[in-house]
Amino acid sequence: MNKDMAAFFDKLAPEWDNAPAEYGTREKLTSMMGLSRGSVVADIGCGKGVMVEHLLKTNPIKIIAVDVSSEMIRSAKNLFDDRRVYFLNDDFFDASFPMLDAALFFNSYPHFMDKAALIEKLANIIKKNGLLIIAHSLSRAEINGVHTGESVSKLSVPLDSAETEARKYERYFTPDTLVDNDEIYFVKMTRR
Repeated sequence: MNKDMAAFFDKLAPEWDNAPAEYGTREKLTSMMGLSRGSVVADIGCGKGVMVEHLLKTNPIKIIAVDVSSEMIRSAKNLFDDRRVYFLNDDFFDASFPMLDAALFFNSYPHFMDKAALIEKLANIIKKNGLLIIAHSLSRAEINGVHTGESVSKLSVPLDSAETEARKYERYFTPDTLVDNDEIYFVKMTRR
Protein backbone atom coordinates (compact mmCIF):
# COMPACT_ATOMS: atom_id res chain seq x y z
CA MET A 1 0.00 0.00 0.00
CA ASN A 2 1.19 3.51 -0.75
CA LYS A 3 1.57 4.70 2.85
CA ASP A 4 2.44 8.30 1.92
CA MET A 5 -0.69 8.60 -0.23
CA ALA A 6 -2.85 7.00 2.48
CA ALA A 7 -1.45 9.31 5.17
CA PHE A 8 -1.91 12.41 3.00
CA PHE A 9 -5.60 11.69 2.31
CA ASP A 10 -6.30 10.41 5.85
CA LYS A 11 -5.16 13.83 7.09
CA LEU A 12 -7.40 15.64 4.58
CA ALA A 13 -10.48 13.47 5.16
CA PRO A 14 -12.02 15.34 8.13
CA GLU A 15 -12.09 18.62 6.21
CA TRP A 16 -12.71 17.15 2.74
CA ASP A 17 -15.48 18.96 0.89
CA ASN A 18 -17.53 16.86 -1.52
CA ALA A 19 -18.24 20.02 -3.55
CA PRO A 20 -22.04 20.19 -3.45
CA ALA A 21 -21.87 23.08 -5.95
CA GLU A 22 -20.53 20.60 -8.54
CA TYR A 23 -23.55 18.28 -8.28
CA GLY A 24 -24.85 19.29 -11.71
CA THR A 25 -21.44 18.76 -13.28
CA ARG A 26 -21.24 15.27 -11.75
CA GLU A 27 -24.70 14.49 -13.14
CA LYS A 28 -23.57 15.62 -16.60
CA LEU A 29 -20.40 13.51 -16.40
CA THR A 30 -22.39 10.47 -15.27
CA SER A 31 -24.72 10.91 -18.24
CA MET A 32 -21.71 11.09 -20.57
CA MET A 33 -20.42 7.77 -19.22
CA GLY A 34 -23.25 5.80 -20.80
CA LEU A 35 -23.17 3.06 -18.17
CA SER A 36 -25.47 0.13 -18.88
CA ARG A 37 -28.07 -1.00 -16.37
CA GLY A 38 -26.81 -3.98 -14.35
CA SER A 39 -23.13 -3.06 -14.65
CA VAL A 40 -20.32 -3.86 -12.25
CA VAL A 41 -18.50 -0.55 -11.78
CA ALA A 42 -15.30 0.30 -9.90
CA ASP A 43 -15.00 3.84 -8.54
CA ILE A 44 -11.22 4.00 -8.16
CA GLY A 45 -9.86 6.57 -5.72
CA CYS A 46 -13.44 7.15 -4.54
CA GLY A 47 -12.57 9.43 -1.63
CA LYS A 48 -15.70 10.08 0.44
CA GLY A 49 -17.86 8.50 -2.27
CA VAL A 50 -19.03 11.66 -3.99
CA MET A 51 -19.79 9.77 -7.24
CA VAL A 52 -21.62 6.84 -5.61
CA GLU A 53 -24.94 8.71 -5.46
CA HIS A 54 -24.68 9.47 -9.18
CA LEU A 55 -23.54 5.96 -10.14
CA LEU A 56 -26.46 4.40 -8.24
CA LYS A 57 -28.85 6.24 -10.59
CA THR A 58 -27.47 4.13 -13.48
CA ASN A 59 -28.89 0.99 -11.78
CA PRO A 60 -25.64 -0.98 -11.41
CA ILE A 61 -25.62 -4.46 -10.01
CA LYS A 62 -22.51 -3.56 -7.97
CA ILE A 63 -20.27 -0.57 -7.26
CA ILE A 64 -16.83 -1.29 -5.84
CA ALA A 65 -15.64 1.97 -4.31
CA VAL A 66 -11.93 1.68 -3.51
CA ASP A 67 -9.59 4.14 -1.85
CA VAL A 68 -6.19 3.93 -0.18
CA SER A 69 -7.36 6.24 2.64
CA SER A 70 -9.08 4.46 5.52
CA GLU A 71 -10.50 7.77 6.74
CA MET A 72 -12.06 8.58 3.36
CA ILE A 73 -13.60 5.09 3.22
CA ARG A 74 -14.89 5.40 6.79
CA SER A 75 -16.65 8.66 5.89
CA ALA A 76 -18.06 7.20 2.66
CA LYS A 77 -19.49 4.16 4.43
CA ASN A 78 -21.45 6.46 6.74
CA LEU A 79 -23.18 8.08 3.76
CA PHE A 80 -24.52 5.02 1.97
CA ASP A 81 -26.58 2.05 3.02
CA ASP A 82 -27.12 0.21 -0.23
CA ARG A 83 -26.27 -3.47 -0.68
CA ARG A 84 -25.00 -2.73 -4.21
CA VAL A 85 -22.15 -0.59 -2.86
CA TYR A 86 -19.02 -2.28 -1.54
CA PHE A 87 -16.37 -0.02 0.01
CA LEU A 88 -12.81 -1.28 -0.11
CA ASN A 89 -9.91 0.32 1.75
CA ASP A 90 -6.94 -0.86 -0.29
CA ASP A 91 -4.33 0.23 -2.78
CA PHE A 92 -5.83 -0.26 -6.24
CA PHE A 93 -2.74 -2.17 -7.37
CA ASP A 94 -3.04 -4.65 -4.48
CA ALA A 95 -6.82 -5.11 -4.61
CA SER A 96 -8.64 -7.97 -6.31
CA PHE A 97 -11.58 -7.18 -8.57
CA PRO A 98 -14.16 -9.18 -10.47
CA MET A 99 -14.27 -8.50 -14.20
CA LEU A 100 -15.61 -4.98 -14.57
CA ASP A 101 -18.08 -3.45 -17.00
CA ALA A 102 -16.62 -0.05 -16.18
CA ALA A 103 -13.77 1.52 -14.22
CA LEU A 104 -14.04 5.17 -13.23
CA PHE A 105 -11.41 7.60 -12.02
CA PHE A 106 -13.26 10.70 -10.83
CA ASN A 107 -10.91 13.48 -9.72
CA SER A 108 -8.36 10.82 -8.72
CA TYR A 109 -6.40 9.95 -11.86
CA PRO A 110 -3.36 12.25 -11.25
CA HIS A 111 -2.60 10.30 -8.05
CA PHE A 112 -1.90 7.10 -9.99
CA MET A 113 1.69 7.83 -10.81
CA ASP A 114 2.80 4.59 -12.47
CA LYS A 115 0.71 4.81 -15.63
CA ALA A 116 2.30 1.74 -17.25
CA ALA A 117 1.31 -0.46 -14.28
CA LEU A 118 -2.11 1.19 -14.18
CA ILE A 119 -2.78 0.45 -17.84
CA GLU A 120 -1.82 -3.22 -17.43
CA LYS A 121 -3.99 -3.68 -14.33
CA LEU A 122 -6.99 -2.03 -16.01
CA ALA A 123 -6.56 -4.12 -19.16
CA ASN A 124 -6.74 -7.25 -16.99
CA ILE A 125 -9.88 -6.34 -15.03
CA ILE A 126 -12.10 -4.58 -17.60
CA LYS A 127 -14.22 -6.88 -19.77
CA LYS A 128 -14.10 -6.79 -23.55
CA ASN A 129 -16.30 -3.84 -24.59
CA GLY A 130 -16.09 -2.54 -21.01
CA LEU A 131 -15.47 1.13 -20.31
CA LEU A 132 -12.57 3.06 -18.83
CA ILE A 133 -13.49 6.58 -17.77
CA ILE A 134 -11.25 9.37 -16.53
CA ALA A 135 -13.37 12.33 -15.43
CA HIS A 136 -12.71 15.62 -13.70
CA SER A 137 -15.24 18.23 -12.66
CA LEU A 138 -12.73 20.97 -13.46
CA SER A 139 -10.58 21.81 -16.47
CA ARG A 140 -7.16 20.25 -16.99
CA ALA A 141 -5.50 23.60 -16.16
CA GLU A 142 -7.43 23.84 -12.88
CA ILE A 143 -6.68 20.22 -11.93
CA ASN A 144 -2.99 20.65 -12.68
CA GLY A 145 -3.00 23.91 -10.71
CA VAL A 146 -4.41 22.16 -7.63
CA HIS A 147 -1.59 19.62 -7.75
CA THR A 148 1.32 22.08 -7.72
CA GLY A 149 1.87 22.46 -3.96
CA GLU A 150 4.99 20.82 -2.58
CA SER A 151 3.21 18.14 -0.56
CA VAL A 152 0.72 17.13 -3.27
CA SER A 153 3.09 17.40 -6.25
CA LYS A 154 5.05 14.45 -4.81
CA LEU A 155 1.85 12.41 -4.91
CA SER A 156 0.51 13.29 -8.34
CA VAL A 157 1.34 13.54 -12.02
CA PRO A 158 -0.05 16.38 -14.17
CA LEU A 159 -2.81 15.56 -16.62
CA ASP A 160 -1.83 15.49 -20.27
CA SER A 161 -4.32 16.50 -22.94
CA ALA A 162 -7.22 14.08 -23.31
CA GLU A 163 -5.82 12.92 -26.65
CA THR A 164 -2.36 12.25 -25.17
CA GLU A 165 -3.82 10.36 -22.19
CA ALA A 166 -5.97 8.21 -24.50
CA ARG A 167 -2.96 7.37 -26.67
CA LYS A 168 -1.23 5.85 -23.65
CA TYR A 169 -3.97 3.20 -23.59
CA GLU A 170 -4.14 2.45 -27.34
CA ARG A 171 -2.71 -1.06 -26.97
CA TYR A 172 -5.88 -2.18 -25.16
CA PHE A 173 -8.50 0.55 -25.47
CA THR A 174 -10.25 2.51 -28.22
CA PRO A 175 -11.10 6.15 -27.42
CA ASP A 176 -14.80 7.01 -27.60
CA THR A 177 -15.25 10.47 -26.09
CA LEU A 178 -12.54 13.02 -25.37
CA VAL A 179 -13.46 16.37 -23.79
CA ASP A 180 -10.73 18.72 -22.60
CA ASN A 181 -12.18 22.21 -22.27
CA ASP A 182 -12.47 25.10 -19.81
CA GLU A 183 -15.11 23.30 -17.75
CA ILE A 184 -14.39 19.56 -17.60
CA TYR A 185 -11.91 16.85 -18.51
CA PHE A 186 -13.41 13.58 -19.73
CA VAL A 187 -11.84 10.55 -21.39
CA LYS A 188 -14.01 7.53 -22.20
CA MET A 189 -12.45 4.43 -23.79
CA THR A 190 -13.68 0.95 -24.66
CA ARG A 191 -11.71 -2.22 -23.98
CA ARG A 192 -10.92 -4.04 -27.22
